[in-house]
Amino acid sequence: MGSKNVRKTPRFTGRFAGARRGLWILLVAALGTSMVTLVPAEAAAQQNSIGGMVVDAQTGRPISSAQVLIVGRNQGGLTNEQGRFLILNVNNGPVRVQVTMIGYADVVQDANPGDLSMRFELKQTAISLDAIVVTGTPGATQKRAIGNVVSTLDASAIALKAPVTDVQQVLNGRVAGVTVLASTGEIGGASRINIRGASTFSLSNTPLIYIDGVRVNNNEAAGPINQGFGSRSISRLGDLSPDDIQSIEVIKGPAAATLYGTEAANGVIQIITKRGTRGATRFTLQVKQGSNWFANPAGRLWTNWGMPGGVLTSIDFDQLQQNWRDMRSSQGETPTNIFKNGYLQSYDGSMSGGNDFVQYFLSAGYEHNTGVEPTNLVKRGNTRLNVTVTPSEQWRVDGNFAYMLGRTDLACEAGCGGVTWTTYFMSPDKISDPMRRGFWSGTPDSYHALYLTWEDLGRFIGSVQISNNPTPWFSHRLSFGIDQTHTQDHDLMNHDDRYTYYDSFADRGWADVVDNRVNYTTVDYSATAKFDLFPDVQASTSVGGQYYRRHDDYVEAYGEGFPVPGLTAVDATTQNRTGLQTFVNNTTVGLYGQEQINWKDTRFLTVGLRADDNSAFGKNFNMVYYPKVSTTWVLSEEPFFQLPAVNTLRLRAAYGQSGQQPEQYAALRTFSPVTGPNDVGTVTPGTVGNPDLGPERSSEVEVGFDAGFFDNRLGLEFTYYNQHTRDAILLRQIAPSTGFTGSQWVNAGRIDNKGIEVTVHGTAYQSENLAWDVGFNVSTDQNEVVSLGDVTSEDFVQAGSYVRHRIGYPVGSWFSQRVVSATIGSDGNVDKSSMVCDDGSGGTTPCYNASGSLVAPNVYLGRNIPKVNGGVNMTFTLFKNFQLFGQVDFKTGYKKLDGNQRVRCFFFDLCRENYVPLDYDPVEIAELQQGLVDVLIHDASFAKLREISGTYEFPSTIAGQIGARSLSLTLAGRNLFTWTKYPGLEPEATFNGGSRGGSYSLWEQDVLPQLAQFVATLHVGF
Repeated sequence: MGSKNVRKTPRFTGRFAGARRGLWILLVAALGTSMVTLVPAEAAAQQNSIGGMVVDAQTGRPISSAQVLIVGRNQGGLTNEQGRFLILNVNNGPVRVQVTMIGYADVVQDANPGDLSMRFELKQTAISLDAIVVTGTPGATQKRAIGNVVSTLDASAIALKAPVTDVQQVLNGRVAGVTVLASTGEIGGASRINIRGASTFSLSNTPLIYIDGVRVNNNEAAGPINQGFGSRSISRLGDLSPDDIQSIEVIKGPAAATLYGTEAANGVIQIITKRGTRGATRFTLQVKQGSNWFANPAGRLWTNWGMPGGVLTSIDFDQLQQNWRDMRSSQGETPTNIFKNGYLQSYDGSMSGGNDFVQYFLSAGYEHNTGVEPTNLVKRGNTRLNVTVTPSEQWRVDGNFAYMLGRTDLACEAGCGGVTWTTYFMSPDKISDPMRRGFWSGTPDSYHALYLTWEDLGRFIGSVQISNNPTPWFSHRLSFGIDQTHTQDHDLMNHDDRYTYYDSFADRGWADVVDNRVNYTTVDYSATAKFDLFPDVQASTSVGGQYYRRHDDYVEAYGEGFPVPGLTAVDATTQNRTGLQTFVNNTTVGLYGQEQINWKDTRFLTVGLRADDNSAFGKNFNMVYYPKVSTTWVLSEEPFFQLPAVNTLRLRAAYGQSGQQPEQYAALRTFSPVTGPNDVGTVTPGTVGNPDLGPERSSEVEVGFDAGFFDNRLGLEFTYYNQHTRDAILLRQIAPSTGFTGSQWVNAGRIDNKGIEVTVHGTAYQSENLAWDVGFNVSTDQNEVVSLGDVTSEDFVQAGSYVRHRIGYPVGSWFSQRVVSATIGSDGNVDKSSMVCDDGSGGTTPCYNASGSLVAPNVYLGRNIPKVNGGVNMTFTLFKNFQLFGQVDFKTGYKKLDGNQRVRCFFFDLCRENYVPLDYDPVEIAELQQGLVDVLIHDASFAKLREISGTYEFPSTIAGQIGARSLSLTLAGRNLFTWTKYPGLEPEATFNGGSRGGSYSLWEQDVLPQLAQFVATLHVGF
């Protein structure tokens, strides 16, 4: 019958064995490579080497991880923790050495082989037009040449000082135009990322994710999602370790994403991982220890009411918790709180180094974090090997390999809220029940014993990129990469006779297992040729081709009825066994060409065209073409430029198109298997399909400028964007005469987005012992449904519960009846005939007709995607060794539905308004009594003290006493305070999947809020 103890950490054998063997091969290869380079590089031939130190020009502090390159050659590396670098085997001098670092202006010096005492003093700058970006371009390109904005984050520096545990937390509040919406406070829970608003009705608004040039799984709602709810989703971005990331680049719309073609309309996030450098082997060790907790539940949870024995009685969280502690004591158990403090711990180490031929970065990490419930935890291990081989100045091979293995347990009992369901809806009517003591259903221990939900993960991401520069004017590269994600999602209800008093399933249980394999394959080739058209004019011609393929295998097994306790496998069930197996293939092939004209390195014009074909297009739809054009002018480098206090000024503009393909098989006509006469198998019409179905097409104009003030200590980026999505995909009802039932996917609608993005960053004050760095970003988004084509004769289509797409309003907005006046009788009941509603046109209308039917129209209640997003970041550096950091992020201009209020007031009669309605506003009572959701939808605007930390970097003399080169200690807090008028539990908690989640419906119900936490981090470099 195959039972097993599901609480044990799984031994990934069999299905994960091949990946595990591959991991050991990588580790052995890395160890062999490192042994070659463990001999200090200083022992190399000094006469052919160039070395020195890179420091901050203002403070004199060494700068680590600065990139040092010999101009025009594939030679260079990164500085170590002491700011030192050494480049070996530098022949045929003299050469030019360039030092680049995010947040500093580039410095170039002449050098000869044998120069070992070079000194580079970098000046902090808020604007660096010479910084290199790789996202949205055929190859590495300076920012000055790109006509669209590219946001770059120094993820390595952020991870050192901020309490971040995943990529979403790195992005949150730091990039203008990027909205991160958290779903739940559960450890391992997902967040949703949205760039520049919503641009689709039916498809995903998720941006593409790349790691080192390879497309990877970007699913934000993975995991064992309950179909009715969605608080237990897992984001695949959460698999990645922030400590392996060097930087993140974000491009935000079609104007920047044309070269990525179909699927890139929602923007692109490129994650660039750490690499090794030439020199002696360096080691780092990082240990994190901390705790998280449900902050102030007594002050945030509501008081519930009931009428036990005909007497109005209340119960609050403090009383419920005391009842729970008393109940455990009476049973001889140790009293515990309903929500405990979780334990956070992680351990990460890395080694890097190399010689002139090979450089490597090897890391390994392990985290074991627990939430505020014993059934919520994350156990995950990860390792990464990045290798660069440079056999000559013309050739370079980069290999990037990562493997992640782990388990995530989500507390998802009773509607995916853990014990929140039975706690949030505590009832005075059940205080006298000895088995409940005020809990709505079961006690916390019964939920923990009965319900288990978890995901096992094995994931491999690997890529190889070969770069060749055969001549000074021609370069090309070929990249190949794969992302293989294998998960098993489990939803288990144990057979446990101890708890049959409250759940009929407890005497038999169920098991639901989903085995899912998602494979991404990327092949990318590009070539660039550069020519001097005139003495001051250079042309760069680029061509390229890309192949992307996604293959998804899905197998599910479900069964009910374990005959005895202790069995957990599906094949041990005795009732209602079902199975499902599906697979999906999606392939994109694209070709592009680009021409860039460079005049005096200050004026650039770029034009390009991409052609795409995708396997989801209808058979009558040919290839789609996406054009782009952009221009940029570095005005501040012109001889005539003179503006007081303005050191740098660049004007930029871009236009481009991109798209998003239909769901796979949406264009195909399908048939479903059925049993025919005499039990003979046959088929029946399924979906009608649409041979003309094509991609959604998004076009965008983006204009703006970058400016540097006061010796470039202060930087300002301003962008205005105007985006149109045409041929948006919608469902249209089909005529029954076709022989098919249901709907047909068609290209019909149009959505417009426009807004501004402002980023200010720089050093507000700096002296020898004090530096004050500030960062501020804010973005707006105006969203409007312009057309729905001929999909419906009405002016809206429904997108979910109380969510509609209506012409002239933001996509996916809240709509319902709104009461403006009502009369309550002496008995506390509202007279329906007295209710007057908003007519949606500035007037009023009766809510109900004479027969008592609701006739008032649905009116606009608000949008559910934030209209304004932003963040403020500040860092104070004291006496060169101590840093104080803080971040506040905010989101305004949106509403969400308080499902907790809905359950309490509509269904369970737990609100005081249900019992003493005469004490309240008649309009509110009228909506409550008639079940109108206007009373549940509230302004969810908020600002949150997201991060605060203090970091002390010990002097080198103290670090040297333990044999270390560097030693730092950070104490950090997260989610410590929220400013909001939202009356619910948490303004940013929402479902991320299921029937009430997804791209639009911001719905909160029995979801844990964001947990407060404190973390201590010790970082040591050897």
